[in-house]
Amino acid sequence: MVTILDAHPEIAMSYELYPDMLMSLVEYPGTGFKRLFYRMLRKRMSAGRLVSLLKGSKDMKSASKRIPDKSLRTYVLRCQRGGLDNRELAWLLLLHINEGMAFSCVRERLKFIERCGLEKMKKTGKSHWGMKCTNQYDDYLAMWPNAYFINIIRDGRDVLASQMHTGSFDKDPTGIARGWVSTHMKFRKLVDDPRVNACEVYYEKLVSQPEEEVVKICQFLNVPFEKEMLDYYHKDLTIYSGAAGHLSLKRISKPIDNSMIGRWKKDLTGQQLDEFYSVAKEAMEAFGYMGEN
Repeated sequence: MVTILDAHPEIAMSYELYPDMLMSLVEYPGTGFKRLFYRMLRKRMSAGRLVSLLKGSKDMKSASKRIPDKSLRTYVLRCQRGGLDNRELAWLLLLHINEGMAFSCVRERLKFIERCGLEKMKKTGKSHWGMKCTNQYDDYLAMWPNAYFINIIRDGRDVLASQMHTGSFDKDPTGIARGWVSTHMKFRKLVDDPRVNACEVYYEKLVSQPEEEVVKICQFLNVPFEKEMLDYYHKDLTIYSGAAGHLSLKRISKPIDNSMIGRWKKDLTGQQLDEFYSVAKEAMEAFGYMGEN
């Protein structure tokens, strides 16, 4: 969905820029730390130090190798997916610091994410920006009360099958079930709130009837539908030059297809399904999935 939207001539999408990834950034540290506190904070990095590191590196990848905290390292690499290079990210950090902003609260971290999104928007000459977000919707609404939120609902069993066989996700079916239920039930509350711009999209409909569903999404966003959105894989999007390990790169380099619908039938064991259903069956019924056995 992020890539489809990024292919719109007026929408610039950054990818998975999550505020928690910036939690290890601190202000310039003092000089009086005792050894115990140094050990506790050794994975933290001052924003000023990160600026120097980015400016002194040849590219994002080489800079990321010198960042001790994994989450911050991932954030830097994901900025590359959104079309930013190391010097541009350094400049945005300096701007943030010089305006008296830090990273100690979620609002400050979201403000920095906004800077990254706006920078891509300006670079690509577009008029709207967006990103993939977590399910901490209250934080996002507090920051951007007039934002538009889209949630992709996918059969939880297919989500389970995907995460059990791809990447470094939690491989516990009950844990995956809890995450699936929490995300979609929390979002449904947004849909039911007339003050919030929120829209649900079913993955199965999107990949089976892509033009019809994307037209609906554009109507929700108040932007014209553009046919080129469905030809995203032919466009020169930032994800293709700066994917940095994106798990879905192979799939988003091809046309939309529905081959992943129902993969759970061959990929999951009965025990895995039973564990998933023990947590998610009621929510699966609420979203209309339990008729598919």
